Amino acid sequence: MSEVGFAVVGVRNFAGSYLRNIEELEAEGKMKLTAVVVNDQVNNADKVRELRHKGIAIYSSYESLLKEAKACVDVIGLPVSIPTHAEMAIKGMKAGYNILLEKPPAPTVQEIDAMIKTEKETGRFCSIGFQYIHSHTIRKIKQFILEGKLGEIKEIAAKGFWPRFKSYYDRNDWAGKSVAMGQLVLDGPMHNAFAHYLNNMIFLAGQSMHSSAQLKRVRAELYRGHSYIEADDNSCLEAETTTGTKIYFYVTHIPEEKRDPVMEIIGTKGKISWKMNEETKIELNNGEVIEFDNEGLDPKKEVFRIAADKHLSLIEDLYCTPENTRNFVVAINGAYDSAEKIKAVPQNLIKEFENEAGEYQTVLPGIDEKIDQAFAERKLLSDLDLDWAVKSKWVNVENYTAFNPFN
Repeated sequence: MSEVGFAVVGVRNFAGSYLRNIEELEAEGKMKLTAVVVNDQVNNADKVRELRHKGIAIYSSYESLLKEAKACVDVIGLPVSIPTHAEMAIKGMKAGYNILLEKPPAPTVQEIDAMIKTEKETGRFCSIGFQYIHSHTIRKIKQFILEGKLGEIKEIAAKGFWPRFKSYYDRNDWAGKSVAMGQLVLDGPMHNAFAHYLNNMIFLAGQSMHSSAQLKRVRAELYRGHSYIEADDNSCLEAETTTGTKIYFYVTHIPEEKRDPVMEIIGTKGKISWKMNEETKIELNNGEVIEFDNEGLDPKKEVFRIAADKHLSLIEDLYCTPENTRNFVVAINGAYDSAEKIKAVPQNLIKEFENEAGEYQTVLPGIDEKIDQAFAERKLLSDLDLDWAVKSKWVNVENYTAFNPFN
């Protein structure tokens, strides 16, 4: 079995995680880091020297990689800025490479449809780096559901509380933006930081192991508390699938306290509770309780293993693709259509301050309790009669083919 040659575009920020994961997996004998794109080789001179010393080819641009790396590269990893996802993935596939694309796949349904079309036309694949779709627990839960052991799935709900400081929004030129580089970014909590957990729910509601749920309608509310960003940072969503499952999602970057995401799945035969650390508890109506975790399987590394296995024809189907993440993109686009615009929380309700760690933090006092209440009651924030919350409309997203917030 030959090793799969991986290239990575970039060395900083999340690209560093790609480099580490591939290098750590080289010992398994399936893959090898063979090329890296470093646009700024002056400010990254030490890293360039280190990589060259290991025999890794360095390219100064994505275009030069595409033209010159066929002999050593099979799969290109793209941990790149959200606005460039679709364009770079499509270019890579058209040049004859397979692609591992970081989440979220693309800001608009038009872009993801173009990616799906390119896959079919070129015969290349594009694997999406939603790590939990590659995780032991999410896949085990999906199999449990498909076997009918939880009965009919009535609802799935998730919530998460992650503060995001000014340093987070200052890390690049698109963070906290709705539009950057002349393209949509939609860099809110649902589409970026918490995207995994919305995608998990849509995937688990799907009717087969490799499909996600088709959505019927979406209602969402998008709010902004940070005084210096343009995107949302406090959002909630309700969706209904074409088979009747309800999906509820509550996420904030302006909480009082950090709490990692949790998810509940309610079926006619019982309930599943899942935590971000992959602790999973199934409580069936007959009194049976089943508990499991990830059994030591790192889903971040599994993302790379599955891409390598697909390239080597060791598996037939990728776990996470443009096709089965399309409904995640539909949910995001439908959320923006429903909310119509991002509503600013009145600044007199917001606290912005330098915290004990020296980070400039934004907090909406009381939001943690309100999200807990909304989650428990399966309501959106405006349903709780908050003075600053604004009701939104239901949007039908069946046969959804285009998103244009500028209409």
